[in-house]
Amino acid sequence: MESTTRLLLPEVVDSLETDPEQMLDLANELHAADLADLAQALSPELSQKLFTVLPPELGADILENCEQDRRTELFENLASESISAATAITDVMAADDRVDMLAELQPELRNQLLAHMDEEESRDIRQLLAYQDDSAGSLMTTDYVALRAETTAEGAIEEIRVIAQEMETIYQAYAVDPNGTLLGVISLRDLVTAPKGSTLAEIMNPNIITTKAEDDQEEVARLIAKYDLLALPVVDHHHHLVGIITIDDAIDIVEEEATEDMQRLGAVDPLEGAYISTPFIELIKARLPWLVILFLAVQLTPYVLEHFTRMHKNAIMLSWFIPLIASSGGNSGTQSASLIIRALAMGRLQLSDAKKVLARETMVGLLLGLTLALIGVSAILARPATRIAGLALTIAFALVTVVTLGALLGSGIPMLLQRLGIDPAVSSTPFIASIVDVSSLIIYFEVANIFLG
Repeated sequence: MESTTRLLLPEVVDSLETDPEQMLDLANELHAADLADLAQALSPELSQKLFTVLPPELGADILENCEQDRRTELFENLASESISAATAITDVMAADDRVDMLAELQPELRNQLLAHMDEEESRDIRQLLAYQDDSAGSLMTTDYVALRAETTAEGAIEEIRVIAQEMETIYQAYAVDPNGTLLGVISLRDLVTAPKGSTLAEIMNPNIITTKAEDDQEEVARLIAKYDLLALPVVDHHHHLVGIITIDDAIDIVEEEATEDMQRLGAVDPLEGAYISTPFIELIKARLPWLVILFLAVQLTPYVLEHFTRMHKNAIMLSWFIPLIASSGGNSGTQSASLIIRALAMGRLQLSDAKKVLARETMVGLLLGLTLALIGVSAILARPATRIAGLALTIAFALVTVVTLGALLGSGIPMLLQRLGIDPAVSSTPFIASIVDVSSLIIYFEVANIFLG
């Protein structure tokens, strides 16, 4: 629990139980994020009371700052007690945040809330809920400023002043024709500095970056980042403006996708909610399948060791260096995989670059392997017990080979998965490291056969 929450929680509990008016005064002095922490720390009964004491606008701000799973729990508790209070909060929420929250509710409760809403709002929400998860349509808001292209700059400013409180953002306005076709974008600065009497058609930027409602959310985040957009218009197949996605949503996308990639890189299926609130059985389901796969992937290891140690007279001495060889190859593969997976996720690497990447990783692997080989050979020759030329050569050649192999597998497997339409993160660095470990043992002992007989 945050220190601010810990300090204020007793006062909040006391206010809710004895003096709700005092709670309202306290809430007006706090940031919505701090209020969200407090709401999540309260008992279900007191959290319900908190939302009934505070104005709907403040309740909406609190919910928008809560963790996803706790937000759903708090809102469901409130709705079960007072459907009118819950509806009042949803009425003042931003359209995209409202849709996100309603999508998490039980169907019966969601339908009940929709029935209490304005008919037009209910229809818009149902339309947004119909879009596939992780698509641009599921992220967009319909609260945007759309103005006729023949509107003057002065007229546009007056219109924005009237509707500003209801809009997600007023820093970007969109010029449309009578059919709703998107014609151009105008910034608030353009409106303020436009010559007197200018129309939107004269000052708008017609070169608009747009996305389709069906596009993936990762592509949305890339577009917003690449073109430094405050908002990205969403259009249908007829280029009619149907919504916008703001930069705060893009930041949420980046955080969500980065979290998923980090979990997959650690060989864990992405968790739906926060770790601490994820049920125990869900943690097992997220981790066990990959552990089983990784366990099976290294099942060849004992057979490889048994085969070579039985036939090699220097098996005991060679076994001293198995961790050194295996970890070097695995670490090389992990490094390459991390770089390539991130580059693919950020759109900074294309599949057409595959040959160039593999050539670069071959050279990098060779140079890294040679460097490790020099260090390893120097350490071996410095120890009287291992001062054997054949052993030194074995270690040197094995290190160069396995480090290069690790670099190639670490870069090649993610690109292959991308080519097959599979998220490269599922190649996960532990999986690549396991493959390299087994391969390293085979290479190591085969090299030993050459130099040590």
